[in-house]
Amino acid sequence: MLRAFNKNQILILSQISNNSSETISSLLRKLEKEFKVPLSTLKLNAKILKDLNLIDFGNSSPAKLTELGKFIINIIGGEENEQ
Repeated sequence: MLRAFNKNQILILSQISNNSSETISSLLRKLEKEFKVPLSTLKLNAKILKDLNLIDFGNSSPAKLTELGKFIINIIGGEENEQ
């Protein structure tokens, strides 16, 4: 199955890669303010990434990349794709 990632999904992946100690809620609120993206959009994209087994979060634990998520972020270049 081919899958394209949108800029918000890449942003979330990159930020989780860089901020391993934040919960998904605090990370998404920070992105909402910094990048002016609606929180609901970020939450939807985080859920999609979780459903694709690229990120893991919940129970007040820090959001983290799965092994597959780490592989993907290495392919797309992480920080280089932030805008």
